[in-house]
Amino acid sequence: MKFYYYLIFRIYNYYRKDYGESEGLSLYSTTLVSTLLIYLLAYVAFAYFDFYFIRILDKIVTGKPSVIILMVIIGVLNYFLFVKNKKYLNYNFKADKKGGYAIIGFIVLLAMSFVFIANKNRDKIFKEREKAIIESNQ
Repeated sequence: MKFYYYLIFRIYNYYRKDYGESEGLSLYSTTLVSTLLIYLLAYVAFAYFDFYFIRILDKIVTGKPSVIILMVIIGVLNYFLFVKNKKYLNYNFKADKKGGYAIIGFIVLLAMSFVFIANKNRDKIFKEREKAIIESNQ
């Protein structure tokens, strides 16, 4: 949880100090970016579960409306539970290079995991379709 608070702190600091946004706009931007990261993390986790265990992702993410609804729900929960109370500002975090590298590493690892599981799922779907074509030709 401390890493997530640090992530929110760095996002908030970026928009507040580096970008020079107002406090309200900084909170809004922080909510959007952190919600996107939470959604991608949850999607990758569900994709791994979907690939190795049971197919659940097709029931959760059925199209664009379901993605938007999920992101709105995650965004509202994220805002009211983590961003609005500004608890992340009470930890006396420092915006140092080590923390920046940790965040960049996390985002790169998340992206690589997403690409990896997407390729695995693509191969699995291709094999299933190939098997169906072979069975239909016999």
